[in-house]
Amino acid sequence: MVKCFNSTGFENLKDPVYNGTAIDMFVAGSSVRGKQVATALARELGFGEVHDFGGNDRFALLEQLALCWINLAIFQKQGRSIAFKLLKR
Repeated sequence: MVKCFNSTGFENLKDPVYNGTAIDMFVAGSSVRGKQVATALARELGFGEVHDFGGNDRFALLEQLALCWINLAIFQKQGRSIAFKLLKR
């Protein structure tokens, strides 16, 4: 079992590219094969990086990330056209 695709809205699943930049996706789970499949699906949909959060014990972190997106999009009225992108130096 893996958790993936829950940290954003359906609009971003349909079109994960913002002004030429692919947004990120996140995956967690203890199944190596399951994470490989979820990562391949995310990339096929057009997502950029797929960040591995770890095993099943990290599912709650992805739930919290989903709640962050919901909070910003809905409760803070940012709208559903927002997404997460991890930037590195």
